[in-house]
Amino acid sequence: MSFPDNFTSDPDWEAYATRNGGPLPSNNTGLPSSEAIEPLNFDINQARANQADDDLERADSHPLESVRYIATLTTIKVRDGAEISVRISHPTISRLQQDKITAPLPVLFVTHGGGWIQGSHLSEEAWLLWHLYENFELAVISVEYRLAPEHKFPVWIEDSWDVLEALLLSNNSAFLDLGVQFDLKKVLLAGSSSGAGISAVLSQMCRDKGLPISGVILNVPAVCDYRHFPAEYTTEGQISSYRQAVETYSSGAMVMVWNTTQPSEASGSDPMASPLLGDLSSLPRHMIFVAGQDALRDEGIAYATKLREAGVPVKLEVFSGVPHHFAQIPGLTATARFQESFRDAMKEWLKPE
Repeated sequence: MSFPDNFTSDPDWEAYATRNGGPLPSNNTGLPSSEAIEPLNFDINQARANQADDDLERADSHPLESVRYIATLTTIKVRDGAEISVRISHPTISRLQQDKITAPLPVLFVTHGGGWIQGSHLSEEAWLLWHLYENFELAVISVEYRLAPEHKFPVWIEDSWDVLEALLLSNNSAFLDLGVQFDLKKVLLAGSSSGAGISAVLSQMCRDKGLPISGVILNVPAVCDYRHFPAEYTTEGQISSYRQAVETYSSGAMVMVWNTTQPSEASGSDPMASPLLGDLSSLPRHMIFVAGQDALRDEGIAYATKLREAGVPVKLEVFSGVPHHFAQIPGLTATARFQESFRDAMKEWLKPE
């Protein structure tokens, strides 16, 4: 399968990266095969600490109260008895009253990114959520699932599913005692990167169990172990995006992530790990965002292609020449376009029937 050139650097991103020391590819044509990419040398504990500091700093400078939202932390007991942290954000009662909102709130069920090895409730604030708060009255439910390598696959799927099921079945008081009601006919799944991979799996599980979901939003999704990428979506047997993104670090990072979370290569072929390998028929509508300089580019495009082949309504938007994390960078033209497209999809999906 051949892809158009989505890799050449976007001038806006190139200027930003040059000013700020961001990773830009060279004109090197001697790129390794996708099988020969070395995993990134990565101190997980330090990475977690750095991300936690960054997330907290941003949360302190962007308080929810400034957009008339409030967040409640609670826990949900999952299948093995563990208590999983859940964050429920929604408009303040005064905002709902002022805006004359009396109907139950649509739900955005969020699974955060971080390669299944790091991340928290705050990780999606900059990436997915902040630009939504002023424009929508939503209940945003975030799951702080357990992480690898301390915990083994598929625990991050199981934790997320157990929380989602408790919501959809309305059988947990954590979702019933907030002073607001949820519209369970308008539940959207959303996530970035590895969190988008979880959202993809959850959508397939909801279909299998007959639990309705209104739509799925996948931002730069990680949906297939590189060791099991289907040949029909490669170029001469190579994952082009993995090869191209070597110099932007995301290839080595993803090799490390898959090697860490799926130390047994065979388990990476499980559709709960690689939802691209699953049955994509009869799924709800999808919105998929892909970055051109991202190792995950080709699997995001492949997921959209396979959805279309299965008859699922899907909108794919490829942001050429920008890296995996572009939507976290304020001021980029691509970031503004991403946020506008995200909001447009939400408006369409949440409009009164």
